[in-house]
Amino acid sequence: PNMSLIIHFILGFIVSFSGTLVPSMLNMTTAKISLNKSKSEAIKFASGASIVVLAQVYIAILFTKFLGNNPAFIQLLQKIAIVIFAFLSVYFYRLSRKDKKATSSVKEKSGNSFVVGLLLSSLNMFSIPFYCAVTTSLDMAGWLHFTQKNILMFVVGSALGAFALLAMYASFAKKIQLKSASLAKNINLILSILTGGLALVTLFKFL
Repeated sequence: PNMSLIIHFILGFIVSFSGTLVPSMLNMTTAKISLNKSKSEAIKFASGASIVVLAQVYIAILFTKFLGNNPAFIQLLQKIAIVIFAFLSVYFYRLSRKDKKATSSVKEKSGNSFVVGLLLSSLNMFSIPFYCAVTTSLDMAGWLHFTQKNILMFVVGSALGAFALLAMYASFAKKIQLKSASLAKNINLILSILTGGLALVTLFKFL
């Protein structure tokens, strides 16, 4: 049982860490706050953003549990997942072709950094669909077990994974600012390949 809890925590951490890796409004704002205010303010922002992740992941898991109890929805979700993963693959590939500095379009947010983190993370509409897709995939693979303790560990791991990544952006803000263009290109290309692969794997299940 303890090993299962650790595995669910690690899975949540890895999923959230890698999901937050993409240069986006949240992590680039963290870097901006670190540069323009202080690292401690950036950590406050990261804390606020990560607390919202707790709720987002829990909602995603509840949705996945509902789907698991309704087999007809599973097939529908798989078909939708093919379209979503294919779209994301093209989207990330197009982002990887753009030669822009990711930080240039991110404005520093004024006000209480913790509250701003809560608000910006809440406005991240992509988060819940992302966690839904991932938790459904993990459930289908037999890696996710819906006991209350396992869910709690996965959710906490996810929040800490997001916090760890944002804290890295706060700590290495100057280096990230200098290398943001090439960093964004490389990460987006990798994500394009991964999501394209997921689309193909899901498609082959129907053939």
